Amino acid sequence: MKEATVAPTYARFDYIVIGGGTSGCALAATLSHNANVLVLERGSSPYDNPTAMDKENLINTLVNVTPNSWSQPFISEDGVYNIRARVLGGDSVLNAGFYSRAEKDYVEEAEWEMEKVEAAYEWVERKLVFEPQVMGWQSAFKNGLLEAGVIPYNGFTYDHINGTKIGRYDLRRSWP
Repeated sequence: MKEATVAPTYARFDYIVIGGGTSGCALAATLSHNANVLVLERGSSPYDNPTAMDKENLINTLVNVTPNSWSQPFISEDGVYNIRARVLGGDSVLNAGFYSRAEKDYVEEAEWEMEKVEAAYEWVERKLVFEPQVMGWQSAFKNGLLEAGVIPYNGFTYDHINGTKIGRYDLRRSWP
């Protein structure tokens, strides 16, 4: 990894991937087996500070919105305060590894081709996503959400649906 300011003024790549999120990293890793690939990511690397990804530091990582942090605050179009990632690995680095598909209404509103979207999801899920073994702290977290009224409990699913669910991905599985 290098800062863009120290990159050579001329370089040749077979592919340039914009965004080092869940899909961008998996795509770049796959393409790099047979091609030269450049990944452009606006944020830093989560590997610079591995303790920030520890479950004990989840809240601290989310609330740290200083200019060099992984979390960037924003307000959605409907006025909801939220956090998005500015780090290699994307939002999945910040959200405890949860992965979900976009709602069908979102895909339609974005005017994306549903067949291509489905194919992309299937590719990412083959490369990255797996059903986790639920550990004690995850059960406690899930039970806390349910007790706080985040219902219904939806179990393990890739669908982006309201309620409490279990989801996980492991970006490292995509790298050789």
